[in-house]
Amino acid sequence: MNTATAIHKNIGYEIMQHLHENFTGSHLYDINDKGCYQQLKLENGCSIHFTKWRYGGMPFYIVLFNNKGKYIFELDLSMIVCSDDVYDWYLKSPQNKTTFNVVNEMLSGIIKLPDEYTLSVKKLKETLSSGVNTPRNGFDFLSNASWNTLTTRLLTLVTSVFDGHGLPKLNVNPPCTTHNEANNDSNEYEAQRRRIRKGQAALKQKLLEVYDAKCCVTGCDILEILEAAHIMSHAESGINHSENALLLRADIHILFDRHLLKISPKALKITLDKSLKNTEYWSLNGNRLRKRNDNKKPSFEYLDSRWSNV
Repeated sequence: MNTATAIHKNIGYEIMQHLHENFTGSHLYDINDKGCYQQLKLENGCSIHFTKWRYGGMPFYIVLFNNKGKYIFELDLSMIVCSDDVYDWYLKSPQNKTTFNVVNEMLSGIIKLPDEYTLSVKKLKETLSSGVNTPRNGFDFLSNASWNTLTTRLLTLVTSVFDGHGLPKLNVNPPCTTHNEANNDSNEYEAQRRRIRKGQAALKQKLLEVYDAKCCVTGCDILEILEAAHIMSHAESGINHSENALLLRADIHILFDRHLLKISPKALKITLDKSLKNTEYWSLNGNRLRKRNDNKKPSFEYLDSRWSNV
């Protein structure tokens, strides 16, 4: 899987997770069959799918269905252009008349897409094998936006589309605006958890980019088991910067968190605990961390602090 494909597939997973966490009473299921990756079932009987278009060979789409299982809106993720944590996304004109009216009112009409953006989408579609037709006109949904802005506006758009079809109203969790320490109340805990995930999602996107969508210890490129691992924990540092994180395969992440796998701060050399000597992991001992493609390195300060305290 090339880096662009991994990044856009991860965008789909993160969008589904965001919608799941914000629509009260929703249930998220992994499908991975017949072109569908995930399905989100909503309290009002509607559903949202992360899928290939019509079970074909063109990833990736977020598709909305009403409470009778009828398609009402699709979002083409190959229209998202991202660079350095900045996102541009113009929407295709919806085929469904009711949806079109909702989007048209919300986004103030169709415009001609910028030539530079159109060229970027055309190249991206070729990379993703997501068709060759790039629209010249559409709706200005996001320009020069952050990941948090993308997910916030998308939640509003999806809610508006369902409302515009006269479907039973969805309950949405309140936005996380406070940055105070969470109390013991379960609602406060959930709000705190959602705040952390907002930064975590953007962090993983950045790590996929700088490590070419491969585990920086093993080289594994299976997106679904790659994770953003903080060097200094977020609870301690509050820092969601890529220099305070590594892209790790899930099992390597566990070893790292439990201090069974360490990384020397200067040489970036991998050192395993002796308890792993007779395991499949021992072949990693002495290897060096994979280099980032932006010539930056993980923070010496954070690695040194972790190395010195284990």
